Amino acid sequence: MVTSKRCKITVLFGGLKKEIGCEPGSLLVDVLNQNNISIDAPCGGEGLCGKCKIKITGDSLSMPDANECRQIGEKERKEGYRLACKVKVLGDAAVTLEENAAAHILSEGRDYSLDVSPNIFKKAVRLDAPAIHDQRDDLQRLTEALGVEKVQISLPILRRLPDLLRDSGYRVTVVCCGTKIISVEPGDTTHRHYGAAVDIGTTTVVVYLIDLNTGKQIDVVSALNAQKSFGGDVISRIRHTLQVSEGLTRLHEKIISQLNDMVQRLAEKNAIAMENIYSVFIAGNTTMMHLLTALPPKNIASAPFIPVSTQKQLWRAKELGLKINDGCMVGLFPAISGYVGGDIVAAIQSSGMSQRDELSLLIDIGTNGEIALGNKEKIICCSTAAGPAFEGAHIRNGVGGIAGAINRVYVENGHLQYTTIADQQPIGICGSGLVDIVSLLIRLGIVDETGRMADQDEIKSASGKQLIHHIVEVDHMPAFMIVPGNEAKNGEPIVITQKDIREVQLAKAAIAAGINTLIKEAGKNVEDISHIYLAGGFGSYIDQKNAVAIGLLPKQLADKIIVLGNAAGTGAVMSLVSEKCYCDCDRIKALATYVELSTSRPFQDEYINCMYFA
Repeated sequence: MVTSKRCKITVLFGGLKKEIGCEPGSLLVDVLNQNNISIDAPCGGEGLCGKCKIKITGDSLSMPDANECRQIGEKERKEGYRLACKVKVLGDAAVTLEENAAAHILSEGRDYSLDVSPNIFKKAVRLDAPAIHDQRDDLQRLTEALGVEKVQISLPILRRLPDLLRDSGYRVTVVCCGTKIISVEPGDTTHRHYGAAVDIGTTTVVVYLIDLNTGKQIDVVSALNAQKSFGGDVISRIRHTLQVSEGLTRLHEKIISQLNDMVQRLAEKNAIAMENIYSVFIAGNTTMMHLLTALPPKNIASAPFIPVSTQKQLWRAKELGLKINDGCMVGLFPAISGYVGGDIVAAIQSSGMSQRDELSLLIDIGTNGEIALGNKEKIICCSTAAGPAFEGAHIRNGVGGIAGAINRVYVENGHLQYTTIADQQPIGICGSGLVDIVSLLIRLGIVDETGRMADQDEIKSASGKQLIHHIVEVDHMPAFMIVPGNEAKNGEPIVITQKDIREVQLAKAAIAAGINTLIKEAGKNVEDISHIYLAGGFGSYIDQKNAVAIGLLPKQLADKIIVLGNAAGTGAVMSLVSEKCYCDCDRIKALATYVELSTSRPFQDEYINCMYFA
């Protein structure tokens, strides 16, 4: 029975306690999200992925529906676990948050070498003091000392200028973005010159703190994207902006708040004043950039997939809501299309493929799969609807790259072995572990080339027969047990099911078909490709031999693979440090042509062919 009074929810985490209120009948995931407590919900609240599992106790909670019962085992239900996206709070309750959500997020990229010439420069100047024979106004005196004929200056800075000049003895430092004066500081502050480079992924956010005098990285901080509670993919988040009142505003404020916190944390940790961070460069996919700037992304989600803008943008930080300083400038990367964004432009920049004659292939397998093929003459790109299987969504025991995620699976002396991130007790399996286990099952003959999991009596290989006892039935379908219940953290076996195999099969087929389609579109052969660059966390952590074995990557390129790490983040740093690099992004955009796969007959044919594990 729903009461009329507000409900009180007590949230416990790591020895801390927070009390929040809500109206009776509120969905728990909405209540937590509105109070800045992010819960992973990659299916967008449909109750299909089970990732928003949470421990809640209380006498007045809605009953679990069929979807929820399928996602939560009997043992966990008895312990009070529910799906936050399904449970409605009807009275007072207590929520206990797990402490294993620390993500293993890739921040490292390739080394690079370039001249340090950021778009923001600082110059210390000494002005002549006014005299009866020298009655130049303060602004003229400043601009002539600066050596710039025409400058732009904001009214607030101009209002402060008279007192600032006289109080500092006419010795000041001018901070400029082109011909625009963004700050005037007393004395010589040229040694304090910092910027931030940001990679906003659908799943993760990485912020780099850079010394703009030297181009050196001072520090880096990373976190799961705080928008994840609104859905694990871009379509779920776009849907939220359409279905929920103020949905776009909520998503915009969520990422802005997160960036403010991350930059503040970096500044405080390194004893840097926020006033001395003058420039921020942000790379991200097209939808993430729309949500960052609060541009409506709705038209990206349906044909003909048109963004509000794909152009390079330069804004004042305060226009976006970033609380860095009044003069800080924010540069956003140009995108190529609605589904090939500025993060891929930044990755192309960091790979160097747009500067060379030889043909290169770049693949970023994340929540979406983006692929680029080309050189300094031409680049063609596509985005595959691979789905987020490789990041744990739609996989029964799938998780992201967090502590306790199984990231490697192999056989040693006839026994199945695995490792987990941070050597923690296993909680599920992440993308690199998925590739390993599927490759292993194919090699052992437990899964055939069509993706079908064999019955126990069909296993022919001696090595496969040694692992027959791992074949079980789960949810009325065949499954292969990786971890028995007594070893797993939640007491439930960690398995890969027949359905999971199909999810991996669909995802790998989409990537492989996208690669083959671009090669045909370019009129090339796979042997013509000199380098294959893997960008992003998944591409960095997967076993390359296993990725080739399941058909995710072309076997002809097995010895040409180069791992870029966080290529988008590296590209963002390069553009922050070098204005020339940022300008070159427009050239990359002009070189690029987008191939729409949803209407491509060659892609459809390739997709069917690539379904096989061969």
